[in-house]
Amino acid sequence: FTSFFPLRQIVSEAMIKCACFHANGEIFDNEVSAANYLVDQNIFNKTDRVNIGTIVPTVADAQLLSLLSGLNPKARTKSIVDSLLKILTLLQPLMIVLEGDGDIDPSSWSLLAELMQRAGSECPQVMLIVSSRGSPTITSAASSLRRNAIQIKLMPFEKYETELYLRVMLGIRNKEIAVDRRLLDVVHDRANGCPLFIECVVKWAVDKNMIEYIEGSN
Repeated sequence: FTSFFPLRQIVSEAMIKCACFHANGEIFDNEVSAANYLVDQNIFNKTDRVNIGTIVPTVADAQLLSLLSGLNPKARTKSIVDSLLKILTLLQPLMIVLEGDGDIDPSSWSLLAELMQRAGSECPQVMLIVSSRGSPTITSAASSLRRNAIQIKLMPFEKYETELYLRVMLGIRNKEIAVDRRLLDVVHDRANGCPLFIECVVKWAVDKNMIEYIEGSN
C-alpha cells in the first residue's frame, strides 16, 4: 500500500480527539490507545481498524492489513473513507489543512476527493484547505477537487496594509495616533509584506522595548 503519509498525523489526531470527546475528557496519549477505545465502544469495528491502519500503520498489524490486498484501489478508498467518516462526523465542524508543496501521493489525493465528494451529505461541516506556493499537482482521479475548489491567491501586504496590521498588533484604536513612518518602513522592509514575519519583527521589537508611545508626536 502507499503510505498516505500526508494524512497520517491528521488521522492520528482525529482518533485521539474523538476518543477524548466520547470519553468525556479522558486523556489518550497515543493513537493506539485511542483506536482500542473506539473499537471497545463500537465506534469502530475490526474492519475500520484495518482501514485506518492503511493510513496509521501503528493501529493494525501487517497480517490484518493483508486482508485489504485483494481490493481494487477504488473499493479500498471507499472503504477507508467509510471508516474515516465515523470519526470525522463526531468532530465536525472540522478543518483539514494540508501543505501542498510537499509530495501528496496519488492515493491520498483520491482519498481526499472521495471524502469531499461524500462530505456534502455525510459530513457537511468539514472544510479542506491545501496551501501551496504554486498550483499543486492533483491527479486525474481527484480532478473533482479542483473543479469544486475555491482558489485564493495570497499576495504580500502593501505598505498601507502593513500599517493597518501594525495598528491592530499595537492596539492603536485612536485614529489620531499615527505610526511613525520610520517604524513602518523598517517593519515592512524586514518582513517583506509577510504577515507572519511582521508579527515576528513587532514581537521582537516590543520585547526589546524598542517601540514606545510618544504623546503629542504626529
